[in-house]
Amino acid sequence: MREENRQLKFGALISYLAIFINTFTALIYLPWMARKIGQSNYALYNLAYSFVQIFLSDFGLSASAARFLAKYRAEHQEEKSSVLLSMITKLYTFIDLIIAAILIVLYFFLDQIYKGLTPAELATFRPLFLIMAGYSILSFPFMSLNGILQAYEKFIQLKLCDLGQKLLTVGMIVISLLNGGNVTQVLLANVISGLLFIAIKVVIVHRETPIRMNLKLKDSEILKSVLSFTAWTAVTSLAQRFIFSLAPSILGIVSDSTQIAIFSPANALEGYFYMFAAAVNGLFLARISRYIADRREDRIYSLMVTVGRYQLAFMGMIFIGFFCIGKEFMTVWMGPEYESSALCAFLIFIPDLLLFTEEIADETVIAKNLVKQRAFANIGMALICTALSFPLSSFFGAEGACLAIAISYLFSFIYMNLVYSRELHLDIPKFFRECYGSFVIPYLLCIVITSLILPHIPFSGWKGLVLKGLIVIVIYMILIWNLALKKEEKKMVRKIIFRKDN
Repeated sequence: MREENRQLKFGALISYLAIFINTFTALIYLPWMARKIGQSNYALYNLAYSFVQIFLSDFGLSASAARFLAKYRAEHQEEKSSVLLSMITKLYTFIDLIIAAILIVLYFFLDQIYKGLTPAELATFRPLFLIMAGYSILSFPFMSLNGILQAYEKFIQLKLCDLGQKLLTVGMIVISLLNGGNVTQVLLANVISGLLFIAIKVVIVHRETPIRMNLKLKDSEILKSVLSFTAWTAVTSLAQRFIFSLAPSILGIVSDSTQIAIFSPANALEGYFYMFAAAVNGLFLARISRYIADRREDRIYSLMVTVGRYQLAFMGMIFIGFFCIGKEFMTVWMGPEYESSALCAFLIFIPDLLLFTEEIADETVIAKNLVKQRAFANIGMALICTALSFPLSSFFGAEGACLAIAISYLFSFIYMNLVYSRELHLDIPKFFRECYGSFVIPYLLCIVITSLILPHIPFSGWKGLVLKGLIVIVIYMILIWNLALKKEEKKMVRKIIFRKDN
């Protein structure tokens, strides 16, 4: 238990360190990169990356690995782990061959798919597509590595790899552009760093876990269980990936590269917001699996409320802060031509804030093999998003695409709450009261108070933005501390800050 707590604590700390570093570097290098390669090439870079990301989904096999390995550990059946890995590797290889065939065919129809791109833009886009397609084919068979490290609670090693990959990518991009590099070399930086850290994770799995690769191992019962679980997690994974990755392609079909460029920084900010929210994502799956195995499921609800309130307190600061100064931030950060990206980002922040307050319930659904319900929610989400994206993107451009994403995610949120209530027997109305109830008034008060103060700040540019941001944070923290947090939560905060043991 002591090692588990150490991994949880330092895994979360490394996650937040990685996010702060990534966010800080992105604030500096992302607008610089966009200016260095030009708005059109920036749009093509994001289009290539997002398009192939649709096919870079792991089809739920990583979640399968995490779920079954955690289950075997909780039930003391670790001899099945190597058999499971053998089965999943074979499935990955089979799917990888299918993906390769699809990407090869699609390459010859790029000009018919992206009619919104000019001939010059298509000429630039083709090699970018090939690079990302090659990376997806090479990296796909190793997607179970994250699930293995998660199941064996090697959170420190996993998060350090994520941090190292991000830093290496940014470093290579900066060096490339300073030496006259182009958009192709920018994309290659992502590919090289990704492949390097795949190799590092392979070494970690070999040294830190008892799992050994042996493709001769087989077990029909394990295969049947994995296929049953994976079939539905694959649908979930594809639908979730489909939402954000398809938006640039739809904009390329019904609009132009300018709208893709406007969508891209909003999408990047959502990625950082998601990373903040997901810093604790996956850290509790092993613990929940033990609760289920030991018939202590009554502990899940209290854990859900604790993590949910933590997410609202922490993520709410970013959410409310962006609501107050988001438009000015986007203008200062990326330039006046990206002002409308602020509304795009805020629209897709909303579902993240809601969904991650219920992360424990979602992980319980995985642990209890109720993934069919998650799949139904995500199928509905993908269909709604696709149906709305074409007309909304056609009329409103990037803002319409983001509105479609927000609406579709809200559908998924409502549907999954019905599942949590009916299948997990969680008291969702009580959860909303205990989790959200004390945060509504502080949120609204923060917006009202800052709207009265911020217009009178005499500074502009980064100086004014930083000052306004600090004002929002101070007001938010005062309100949350006095109106939202419970006594035991304040005690925990003091304990963390002052390192008190009692």
